[in-house]
Amino acid sequence: MGANLSRVHESNEDGPYPGLADIPENCIAGIFKHLSPIDICKLARLNRAFKGAASCDYVWEHKLPVCYQELLSELAISKPLSLSKKEIYALLCRPISLDNGTKKGEW
Repeated sequence: MGANLSRVHESNEDGPYPGLADIPENCIAGIFKHLSPIDICKLARLNRAFKGAASCDYVWEHKLPVCYQELLSELAISKPLSLSKKEIYALLCRPISLDNGTKKGEW
């Protein structure tokens, strides 16, 4: 099952086999939401469809803490609405200075 999906496009009488790039991006994103961030980033290097799915907000909003908007307000980011969920995740993975720099925190 699925053996043909990993083949490189080869021609035969019936036409080329489907490849990994033929899987719809939303299907890939649905799978990615169950993977670790490290695995998502590794798979994103395979092809364009995986890279697109790995950038999807749908994937990264499941990785964010419930209170991520409160954490963003503590950081005083100038344009938090312009950030993708992936960028927010990456930002929150760094140590955060809270209470005017008197505390450092990680979620």
